[in-house]
Formats: sequence, structure tokens, C-alpha cells
Amino acid sequence: MEQKNAVLLICETLAPEIEDKVPPNVEAKVIEFGLHLFPKELNRKLRDILGALDREGKRDLILLGYGLCSEGVVGLKSEKSRIVMPKTDDCIALFLGSTEVYKKELTKDPGTYYLTKGWIEHGEDPLSIFTRQHQWTRKYDDRTAQWVAREIMKNYTRIALIDTGTYELSPYVAYAKKVAETFELRFEIIPGSLFMLEKLFHGPWDENYLVLEPGEEITKEMFLPNIKTGI
Repeated sequence: MEQKNAVLLICETLAPEIEDKVPPNVEAKVIEFGLHLFPKELNRKLRDILGALDREGKRDLILLGYGLCSEGVVGLKSEKSRIVMPKTDDCIALFLGSTEVYKKELTKDPGTYYLTKGWIEHGEDPLSIFTRQHQWTRKYDDRTAQWVAREIMKNYTRIALIDTGTYELSPYVAYAKKVAETFELRFEIIPGSLFMLEKLFHGPWDENYLVLEPGEEITKEMFLPNIKTGI
């Protein structure tokens, strides 16, 4: 990547995976994970950051560590910098290394709930709802919270913990097994890869990435070939 002044905007759940892999010429800005539940809020946050970067006028390149994310990136643009981002629905493909691997997992076991270090540490999993540790279920009593969690999980058959090889997995294995046991689901550890993110950092960018010139706006149609792979 030739640009000397680049910035990476990345979701908090992905940050633990790449903290030692971001090139020295790239400034990383970590965006709070909870916004993934509120696409309009995520869009507003990213739009504000892009506007601030435009006003600074010092960036050759903006890397977005996001997928379509329930259309949370639609309408975003930079007036002064190129934007490059993965062409995928959500972050699961980024944890697995490619959209192709994600498609294979969906075909093999469509009823999969994926877990990672980031998802577990930020309390964004069904067990946190079941035990009323999730921020929006603390107002419920135990019985209501457990009903909500079971409703969310009723169509899932597998808990899959993604191992990208970037940290000690054992603490997260124990937790993921507890999730599986609570909801009586099968548990597996599946291999992950940071290939897609590393290629975002270093290039070359192929058909699996969107490259937008200054002033060009992100649209939903840009993701159309991959839209059916989401969960």
C-alpha cells in the first residue's frame, strides 16, 4: 500500500484480532461494538468520523473494517480520500478469512451461531441475555430474560468458536461450551483466518473489496453478489 497517510475504522470486536498487524503508516480508530445492533447509529457515527477526517484533509486512504453490516455503511463517502473496504455482508467473513469460506460454512451448517473473543468479551452473546448480563436485558426478571434468549436461539443448532490463532483460546472455549450447553447445541471450534483483513491493509485489492474514489458513495447494490450469504 503506497499511501502514507491512512486511517483504519474498525469495529471493537475485530480490534483484538489485528492489534499487532496494523501497518505503522495506518492509524486505527476503534468504533464501539454495541452500534452493530443499531445500523442507523453506526451509520451516523461513521459519517461523523468521515466528515471530521475530511475537515482535517490529511488522509490519502480510509480503510473500513466493516461489511455491509445491516446497511450501516450505506450512504457513506469521503470527499477527499479513497475508501477501501471488504465486499462482504458482515464481520463473520472477516473472521473466517473470505466470503467463500463463509458460504461453505453456511451451506454445511446454516444454523450456526458464531463466537469470537470480541463477541464474548463485550457481552454480545445469548448467554449474556440468558443471565441478564446483556445491557438491554438487565431490566427483565430471570424468567423473561431466559425466554428472550431461548427465542433468539431456537433455530440454531451449533455454536462455533472461531480460532484465528491470534490469542490463547482456552478461556473462550470454556465460555463457548457453556453457551452450547445452556441452549443444548453442538459445539465446535472452527479455523479462522485474518487473510481478508491483512489484504485490506496491504493490498492488492481485488473483486472482494470495494474501492471508492473521493466523493463516491457506498450503495447497497455494490454488495449484491454477496447479500444472500448473510445470517
